[in-house]
Amino acid sequence: MLRRSMCCLLAAVGLAGCAALSPKPEDTVRQRAQARWDALIAGEWGKAYRYMAPSYRALVEEKRYVNQFGGGVGWVSAEVVNVTCEEDRCTVRMQVAFRPVLGARAGTVANTSFNETWIQEEGQWWMHQRL
Repeated sequence: MLRRSMCCLLAAVGLAGCAALSPKPEDTVRQRAQARWDALIAGEWGKAYRYMAPSYRALVEEKRYVNQFGGGVGWVSAEVVNVTCEEDRCTVRMQVAFRPVLGARAGTVANTSFNETWIQEEGQWWMHQRL
């Protein structure tokens, strides 16, 4: 009986330890959102495309995705400000600096902030974009 109790206790401690080692969704999404924006800033459009949800990639070819990043803006920097998650959906608050290429503000650095939606599909977190 004592041996069985010890085995159950060790199993419970082991499971608790595994749960503690598992990253929180907020941490995973923060890392992936920042990596996606780092790729966009570097002009690595194909790399950024690979962070899009599989359901999006099934409908939108990489070339079409890349074409939406025309030469109207030069990304300067991006920072994840906040991540909040509920079940299989996270909202990421981004702060982005950019340099317009055309218009009255061409060449000057401007800042903006906005929310992105990240969803869990196929066991991984992905950027969600409406079509």
